[in-house]
Amino acid sequence: MPKIDRRSLPDLVRRPILTEKATRLMEENKFTFEVTPKATKPQIKAAIEDLFEVKVVQVNTQQQP
Repeated sequence: MPKIDRRSLPDLVRRPILTEKATRLMEENKFTFEVTPKATKPQIKAAIEDLFEVKVVQVNTQQQP
């Protein structure tokens, strides 16, 4: 696995998604973020753990049209 540059991690996360579904998921401690399209799951996991000082269990991604 390639080494992740910690200085570029904050640039991966664009903004949180605040919809009805995302708000319901927050009650289950599941959070939704918009990230850059070229971000990989390990990069997203590292960015969220670094920015919010939490332990990420799983990362799910979806490509919007």
